[in-house]
Amino acid sequence: MNGNIRTTIRMNARKLFVILLFTAMAMVSEAQTYNYNNYSFINSDIDTISYDSVALKSFFVKLKELKEGKRKNIVIVHIGDSHLQADFFTSWVRQHLQQDYGNGGRGLIFPYRVAGSNEPTNYHSSSTGDWKGRRCVMMSPSYIPIGVAGFGLKAEDSAASLKVNIKNGDNLDYSFTKMTLLHDKGPKCYNWVVFTSNDFKDSVVIKDTGKQYGVAMDNVNFKDTMSSFTMCTQQSDTGQNEAMIFGMILSNDKPGIIYHTIGSNGARYTDYTHSQYFMQQLGALNPDLVIISLGTNEAYSKRFNPDYFESDMDTMLIGIKHVAPTTDILLTTPNDAYRGHRYKNADIADAVVTIKREAKKYHAAYWDFYHIMGGYGSMQKWYSKHLSQRDHVHFTGGGYTIQAELFYDALHKTITDGLERLAP
Repeated sequence: MNGNIRTTIRMNARKLFVILLFTAMAMVSEAQTYNYNNYSFINSDIDTISYDSVALKSFFVKLKELKEGKRKNIVIVHIGDSHLQADFFTSWVRQHLQQDYGNGGRGLIFPYRVAGSNEPTNYHSSSTGDWKGRRCVMMSPSYIPIGVAGFGLKAEDSAASLKVNIKNGDNLDYSFTKMTLLHDKGPKCYNWVVFTSNDFKDSVVIKDTGKQYGVAMDNVNFKDTMSSFTMCTQQSDTGQNEAMIFGMILSNDKPGIIYHTIGSNGARYTDYTHSQYFMQQLGALNPDLVIISLGTNEAYSKRFNPDYFESDMDTMLIGIKHVAPTTDILLTTPNDAYRGHRYKNADIADAVVTIKREAKKYHAAYWDFYHIMGGYGSMQKWYSKHLSQRDHVHFTGGGYTIQAELFYDALHKTITDGLERLAP
């Protein structure tokens, strides 16, 4: 067996393992209810978000305007790694924020399944034709650029199609009236035909007539309220031979929170900042609050260097402030995790110290989940209670639910206190 075949087999095995892992977590999450107060090793008394006088001020003002009917939407962008790609943690937070402050829509999605990766259980993508995907941590295929979702997806078929079905949240209707397509443009790009009614009788054509390559955001307004949509490539010129997608934003006409989740398995700060279109498209989302939950994969490496980590964070935070100068930033620390399933990792504590220092430097808020969950070596305690996976890195569905409850409770208290301080 040659090396290329062995590599392909290993990659496919890892991909299957990840898909089965997150499917199992979803089943566990749906079957049980968890309360973090039942676990003595969780330090819920320090479950707070720390911030200085200016870190979240803009976010509080905008949220006040939303509550007063002076603003239609608040846009939150949450950036992370495998802990976010499956959307267990973030879906819980999204739903509770939208229950409290209004449901502006499902937000950013990406057809991970079509790209060959694991997908959140709250939507489903499928396709026909020839598609190729790339994740931001992968060097190849290098001809596929990476966008804001941390992925890129390329169609190389003039008759390819893509379908997405959206599921509702907990007491939340995620049907939509508008889809914003993030895609590439240029003389070689196919047009897109998007069906805009449930009976497929109506459609719009997104024409890629750009003379130069670049990113495009095209809005599609649907005639019906939709819970699924289908789009197909269309060749209108013999020079067209490809099309690339970086994500879709699903929204409705209602006021409230739009909570975009960006997650890519194995991602680090540098994987996003090195992605061709990431910063440009992040700015186009017009975020009011950016939450960053990264650091797990940097600290997992035996060659972890706090100075390099700080430099990578600098690049990300400076970039965000450049493309979204009015946004506020909230950093979360990585959870405790083991190396090689069984070796405690003291480098995570160093990463936590760096994150707190960066928060102070850039007037960002931070949430110290590492110490809240129990600190060094605490992942074994979570594992003993069936709250983490055997890898001692990822949580079970129940573990992610507890993490989400802790984060939301801290965020809700922070918002309440912030709004009170704005009261006349």
